[in-house]
Amino acid sequence: MSIDEDASSSVITYPTFAELNQILSNKFEIKMSVLEHGMPTFVVQWAHGDVPSNEEQDVVFKEITSLTKPLKVWPIVRWRNEKEGEYIIRFVPQQVPGKSDTRINYALFIVTLASISLGGFLQATSPIFLALFYPQGYTMWDILFTTLIFVASLMGIIFTHEMGHYTTARRLNIEASLPYFIPGLPQIGGTFGAFISQKSPTENRSDLLDMGLAGPLAGFVVTLVVLVIGFFLSVPVTAEQLIAIDQAFPNQSASLAVPFLFTLMEYVFIDYIPVGGTIYLHPVAFAAWVGMLVTALNLFPISQLDGGHALRSLVDSKWHRRIGWVGIVLLLLAQFYTFAILILVLSGGGSHPGPLNDTVKVSKGRVALFFIAMVILVLCIPPLWEMLSLF
Repeated sequence: MSIDEDASSSVITYPTFAELNQILSNKFEIKMSVLEHGMPTFVVQWAHGDVPSNEEQDVVFKEITSLTKPLKVWPIVRWRNEKEGEYIIRFVPQQVPGKSDTRINYALFIVTLASISLGGFLQATSPIFLALFYPQGYTMWDILFTTLIFVASLMGIIFTHEMGHYTTARRLNIEASLPYFIPGLPQIGGTFGAFISQKSPTENRSDLLDMGLAGPLAGFVVTLVVLVIGFFLSVPVTAEQLIAIDQAFPNQSASLAVPFLFTLMEYVFIDYIPVGGTIYLHPVAFAAWVGMLVTALNLFPISQLDGGHALRSLVDSKWHRRIGWVGIVLLLLAQFYTFAILILVLSGGGSHPGPLNDTVKVSKGRVALFFIAMVILVLCIPPLWEMLSLF
């Protein structure tokens, strides 16, 4: 809820207003207090206008949140005059989250598992794959095994990503749903990722950044493991074999537009790749490719994507919106049309309400973590304009 939104679900009574006044007066000089639309609103200032350190501010506001929790209200804190240490603090009624229908979560998981399995089956039954990996012949068990390890690899990435969000939410006492998995086109892996629904607000900017980055960073670690395994399972192909493949399977071979991280892996395996040849990726390596795409998509610092949450922890709403629209324009200029539209649909525009307390800055370590996440975005995003024929 924004600082200037009205609460319509309940009204805070005058005795509660008096208790809030007492709690705040122990920490601040109260310059103004008013009860508007059932919401106690205060203008407060640090003593003598001297703003304490970031750590001290954090301790004070966490104490206020703890003291007001029994009153069933959330404190929304915004600067009124940062130079003079003056805040607007508005208390809104806590909203009780409704119960989720977990049958939807389980149904989507099953459907996504099926679509990923179909994607793995298409990979495992590719004529070129079978010719290169099973030149002496194959059985249905070989196809089943390849399909299963593809499913395990890709679902492991997506599941770890969402568990990163979910466990962080639990640690921060944020109400959140189980993951909603999104089935996708089998030709590109069978999934568009997943998401969780956050049912209670984030307390401060640090928590907002932690929630935003926990999923992509956790998923990225698993993606790296899957990528390395996938490269070890892949097979080198000579220039002569490439010609033979094109002749034996006309119009069935294509180059995959790979992200920078794949290029770095090729340097690691340079002695493994024949001169003039290439490396034919195992389906597990393709699962890593899909995982990188999902990671990169989520890390874009736009609106309420994971990267957008992290960006909002560093900048105010105005700059967040501006940077987000710049990101959309860059996606369009880079011909990521499908994904630009997808981001706009999923994120609901460029706005972000921010945490309850939008005043306490994040630590330098978290700022560094944000820029590391942006480096991961650059490493993981594939140049999809090279392969628009897949979509």
